[in-house]
Amino acid sequence: LVKQYDGYHFSRGMVDMFNPFSVLNALNEQELRSYWFATGTPTYLIRLLKHNHENLNDLTGHYYRPADFVDYKADIENPLAMIYQSGYLTIKSYNPRFGTYMLDLPNNEVKEGFVSLLANSYLQIRRDTATTAMDWVTTLESGDLNLLHKQLTAFFASIPYSMRRKENERERERYFHYTFYLMFRLMSTYLVLTEKQQSEGRADCIIETPEHVYIFEFKLDGTAAEALAQIETCGYGRPYAADKRHLHKVGASFSSQTGTIEEWLVED
Repeated sequence: LVKQYDGYHFSRGMVDMFNPFSVLNALNEQELRSYWFATGTPTYLIRLLKHNHENLNDLTGHYYRPADFVDYKADIENPLAMIYQSGYLTIKSYNPRFGTYMLDLPNNEVKEGFVSLLANSYLQIRRDTATTAMDWVTTLESGDLNLLHKQLTAFFASIPYSMRRKENERERERYFHYTFYLMFRLMSTYLVLTEKQQSEGRADCIIETPEHVYIFEFKLDGTAAEALAQIETCGYGRPYAADKRHLHKVGASFSSQTGTIEEWLVED
């Protein structure tokens, strides 16, 4: 219940609040489903983000002044305020020195529903992105990285060329990072996914399952060997030296020309 429906905060006191509509429905039905999200599809918010050329990863995990997101005059030019007031973002931390608030997705119900809707709209692929993310989760839990490689390659190949064709290098890199952000954020609904800040840098993605730990490093138009070398050089695996789980280091290169994974190296 906590993971699915809790996580809302509306003041600097950081008092947790559940979504009462979803909790009451879950208790009545004896099943965890996306009750509140199913009451209405936030297509208007998706259009707002597209209109302002905003990506969700540019909005989440950052600190804002209250005037940035509690203004009752929120309009089309300020998608942050609209998304916060609609309940798809909430306060996750407070900085008393500057009087600012960090905003992020509140819980798994919102994460699965809103992020999958965004991913479906952004990537325009036929298969539902949430279903794809579930398949990847099952593969990661089994430890089958060869299958994951095939799944990732097939997924990117299914994205229409018109969606991944970008005019300049900056836009190509932005597309690449946002695609991975959306899909891995969906996977974090079912797995522990962290962006761990190490003493010498930040790993692109670290995923933890009960039996496996995966450290991913991706290179746009680089090589898988360079990605794997960065994991070693920066010591991303050191925090797991005493961990009994199976540690996998994965380096992958992504081609902006072909729009899919070119190289894939694994070190166990």
